Amino acid sequence: MKILLTNDDGYFAEGIVTLALALSAEHEVFVSAPAAEKSGAGHALTFNRTLKWTEISPDEMLLTDGKGKRIPFHAVHGSPADAVKFALEYIYRDEKFDLVVSGINSVLNIGSDIIYSGTFGAAEEGSILGVPSVAVSTVASDGGYELAARFVRENLALLHAAAAPYVTVNVNVPSGRAEKIKGVAVVPLGVRRYNDRYEFDGRSGYELFGSPHDSSADDEDTDCKLSDLGYITVTPVRVLCTDEGSLQRIGGTQWKM
Repeated sequence: MKILLTNDDGYFAEGIVTLALALSAEHEVFVSAPAAEKSGAGHALTFNRTLKWTEISPDEMLLTDGKGKRIPFHAVHGSPADAVKFALEYIYRDEKFDLVVSGINSVLNIGSDIIYSGTFGAAEEGSILGVPSVAVSTVASDGGYELAARFVRENLALLHAAAAPYVTVNVNVPSGRAEKIKGVAVVPLGVRRYNDRYEFDGRSGYELFGSPHDSSADDEDTDCKLSDLGYITVTPVRVLCTDEGSLQRIGGTQWKM
């Protein structure tokens, strides 16, 4: 496959380098990632300033595939979604990509967190532009990125098949330690709830802190629950997310003009 890699942690992040090296032995890999860390950017695009980009030496990033083949690598001075859109429509416009993979993110992006996630937003931009797309996240502090990279590499054909038109596949690997993984669960999104608080930074503003609720005892089997139970979760997410039930319920309503 011809694969475009991106992320929201920045072009220098260990997760994207690990994934690039894992996939490049058997696939043609190209990289376009933000020039700076852009976590929480969601699906933002740059409209109000000039978008710039920089070609990064593969040697600088140690991005060779083991056979001496250089992996094209670019840093976009914008959002994660910018990195995908600009790559597909300008930097690599002469390439026909089979897949966009965003990640590997250093923390999980499950349930309702995908609304804020730059990792997911970047993958979703690929879906909007007609390329099957996958977002991948893990808990890098618990074992690193190798397990998540191996999961993507070994299941690439399945992930590609699951990424139907206007469907982005969201993958979360709850640990980098194989002994802690109980299996793989294909489940719907849940609502990720937090114990959030704002604290004064001692100068002039406030910082947001918090930790997620444990979802392992929830009644409904969602990605939040199964991830907390130790499963790798795979969730196909529709870009066009109209609520059909509400559409039918209010469709015959007489609206006032």
